[in-house]
Amino acid sequence: MRKQNDQIPFIMLDDKNAALPLFRQIYKAIRAAILSGEFAPKMRLQSSRLLAENLGVSRITVVNAYEQLFAEGYLEGKTGSGTFVARELPETMLMTKNSKRKNDAEKFGLENLQLSNFGRKLESKNVNAVRGNAQVLFTPFQNGLTAVEEFPFETWAKIANRINRNPSKKLLGYGSSQGFAPLREAVARHLKSARGVNCTAEQIIITSGAQQALDLTARIFLENGCAIVTEDPCYLEARNAFSATNAKVISIPFDEEGLNAANIPEESNIKLVYVTPSHQYPLGVTMSLSRRLALIEWAKANNGLIIEDDYNSEFRYAGRPLASLQGLDSSGRVIYVGTFSKTIFPALRIGCMVVPPDLVEVFTNARALNDVHSSIIEQAILTEFIAEGHFSRHIRRMRMLYRERQEILLDECEKNLKGLLEIKKADAGMHLVGWLPEGVSDLEVYEKGIERGLKLSPISLYSVNPPKRGGIIFGYTAFNRKETTEGINATAEIINEILSNQKE
Repeated sequence: MRKQNDQIPFIMLDDKNAALPLFRQIYKAIRAAILSGEFAPKMRLQSSRLLAENLGVSRITVVNAYEQLFAEGYLEGKTGSGTFVARELPETMLMTKNSKRKNDAEKFGLENLQLSNFGRKLESKNVNAVRGNAQVLFTPFQNGLTAVEEFPFETWAKIANRINRNPSKKLLGYGSSQGFAPLREAVARHLKSARGVNCTAEQIIITSGAQQALDLTARIFLENGCAIVTEDPCYLEARNAFSATNAKVISIPFDEEGLNAANIPEESNIKLVYVTPSHQYPLGVTMSLSRRLALIEWAKANNGLIIEDDYNSEFRYAGRPLASLQGLDSSGRVIYVGTFSKTIFPALRIGCMVVPPDLVEVFTNARALNDVHSSIIEQAILTEFIAEGHFSRHIRRMRMLYRERQEILLDECEKNLKGLLEIKKADAGMHLVGWLPEGVSDLEVYEKGIERGLKLSPISLYSVNPPKRGGIIFGYTAFNRKETTEGINATAEIINEILSNQKE
């Protein structure tokens, strides 16, 4: 059935079971209209809600299409005034170049190329839209961002200058795919003292962030016919990495003690269990000691492995950070994943894994095939930053600052969102979850937030089983008092607007 209006191109969505996902159909139609000139620069588009109604699809489908167009530079948003065609398109997106590519593809018959199972999985998943407008950093309340303005860049620069002025030859050639040896030693010492991880430098694999560690693990262990268990809700990019292998992803809800191993199905093909035990993402639950021990026993009894994603456990505001699940394991059943994106800054793209000794070689070889190794010079700078004590001092300072910023967020919610949002103090982490009034869609709040320059990530997006109540993730660590206050005021306006519309 054709549905259109003056601001939307002709979009055919007759076959809801077509191989091309609906959001990709919408994305391609709008992109084509922009490139052809049908949509002029600065033209205002419909809101995602109205377009979804016109097309007879869910709002998140349209949101995903818009998000992809935002990420690629085709669209831009103005706070409180809607979504517009970008004023200037990137040079690579000009119609002339796209026409040449299309002609070249037709000339050489590239349109007939067949994707692998992995490629088809990626085509059917809006992987870029997981982070949404990831390039537009530091938009309240985008979570997982650090207070970069407080990072000791002067110290970092001094170390970098010292290394770059007279680098040794070993820093300028190809290095070990396992990682820069001095960094692995520094990381092993830190993880032992700060996280209770039982490891040696020989078990450390340096990765390009935690996402690469998850991808490597998925590729090594999962294939068609295998299964992996995850929490529900779950870190979406982890679930996408697992399902891209064609493995079955089994999502299990959890309670206030975390995931219960007793709820894992009795299936012989389950090879992995993915958990965030120290601070569950996104709900913030801490897995109890009894649940941790039970999960390790499950892995031993079922010849399985546990992936422990320890993404932000450095930031605990009541007592010392909890010891890792890996530190409780004496049977080599836990693969530990960590990242410096949440402690230094995301652009560094350095993470780490601790793998059982018998798996070091296979992970190192997989890392070599993936991208050989991370920048050796960046690894060397980080090594010195840790060894000279700057990293530990920075973590201590950030704990104090982030605790203060959480309190600011809670104070502003109490002033402006009382009765509209249920939000509680947390002893750890970099974000809080606010629960919306009954009947208020977190996807609608998310969409309206984008229009106002906010990143209010909805719990629904991370959930396989629909949550009983809409929830919003509020990242607070990267935002000062002024930004938080303005963001909460805008959030209050959004929720009140939705409630007012419901009454009409």
